[in-house]
Amino acid sequence: MSVRNKGHRSTFMRERLIAFLLIISSLASLPSCRKVTSSFPSIEETSSETTQTVPTTNGTEASTYTLSIASPLSYNTCVYLAKLYFLKSTGALGEGVNGENITLDYLDSINLPFALNVYSTSETGCNTDTLKQWKENGDMPDIFLTDSFDLVVQEGYARPVTKQLSDETLLSPSYVYMPLVEQFYVNNDFYGIPFQATAHVMFADMEVLGKAGINETEFKQDRKTFDGMLSSLMDLNMENMEVLPFYLAQSLIPYLPVTCYGAGYGYCADSKTRNSKPWRESLSYLKSVVSSGYAYESLDQETIDLLFQGMSPLLSRKVGIWAGSTDMLSIYDNYMPNTLVMMQIPSMEQGQSSPALITVYPLCISSTCEHTDEAVRFASFISLDEDALLLASRLDQREGFLPVVSSSSLWKNVVSTQKYGSYLLQYQPLMPDAVCIPSVTESVRYKEDMKYIESHLDELIVEKQVEEETE
Repeated sequence: MSVRNKGHRSTFMRERLIAFLLIISSLASLPSCRKVTSSFPSIEETSSETTQTVPTTNGTEASTYTLSIASPLSYNTCVYLAKLYFLKSTGALGEGVNGENITLDYLDSINLPFALNVYSTSETGCNTDTLKQWKENGDMPDIFLTDSFDLVVQEGYARPVTKQLSDETLLSPSYVYMPLVEQFYVNNDFYGIPFQATAHVMFADMEVLGKAGINETEFKQDRKTFDGMLSSLMDLNMENMEVLPFYLAQSLIPYLPVTCYGAGYGYCADSKTRNSKPWRESLSYLKSVVSSGYAYESLDQETIDLLFQGMSPLLSRKVGIWAGSTDMLSIYDNYMPNTLVMMQIPSMEQGQSSPALITVYPLCISSTCEHTDEAVRFASFISLDEDALLLASRLDQREGFLPVVSSSSLWKNVVSTQKYGSYLLQYQPLMPDAVCIPSVTESVRYKEDMKYIESHLDELIVEKQVEEETE
């Protein structure tokens, strides 16, 4: 990225931040789904979405109200978080006690003044089909994590929470990453609270790369370094096709232009974007990747059959590099637990680091919630409060997810303890200028992008060779 583009991106982010703060400050005077898929075929993540609820039975006094929450957090973790929330909100948390050192025995002794129902979802939340089922059964949770945000709002499952968030101190711009918050501002209202984030990255199998003499990789990548790895991998195929350097080239189409656009993310289904220099340069580069034989799109069906023997490319252990999202880390780690590494999506500018390409998942408040104010406070607490996040990380160790807040101690305790934390920690300095990718929001514009790429793939990056007819 050039110096000029960096400055433009920085100015753009400042303007967005100022606009956000003006919105929040003006609201202070008011009265008081995305479904994750993998590019690899035949690799499916089993969803843990369920309609089962488990109410708490803590306390001897009658509960004044009930809150229900649907998330990937375990029942016990949700209960302990609720007790920590109660202690902090009433000022009863002892001096020097925090989410990192509070004992579970102490939390066990706390009686909640409300009942808590806990529903289980997949790692990235529930979609509208599950919400519809819950609603039809009369079991709609008050708070839910979703990976289908746009549809959730469009179909009326979530209610606006702008008023409740207008005085939420946890949303301080010095504490939470503003680009992530802004994703949930729809039609002049906020409908979500950022809960967790994932990064769009490249994965590599060092077992395959090692065959080409590549014994280590750099996290920061640009076209030159990326091409060098692909070329080395391709050298293994001098006599017979042994490995596939990269799968799939088309998976980079939505991301490479962003490394030039920065925060001004363009949509490829838009003709203005398709005529822009970053878009044309990105496609030209991907065409060169395919024409060099590096990518899956380079292969004919006979070569695919011979190389993979009917297996998915990933399971064959013959793929060097592929693009994906960090929420898939646990799945990939199951197949290559000691050889999996991560790298940034390559920058189009030599020597420059790509911006953090992030997808953020929100907690939403159900349109049927009867205790909206309390639900918003609790949802904000478990999403953004440092003590809550430290406690949750102690109880539920999850791989591939990034905090949505900037606390260095939180990143150290939550991210560095993950198996691939050394890679994920490198996103911390990049998060203030993160570019949010709506890849799982079910957004209309992103769907149009994917449809355009699918229907125009040949002319975009795959120039098929037509054999000349001979008499």
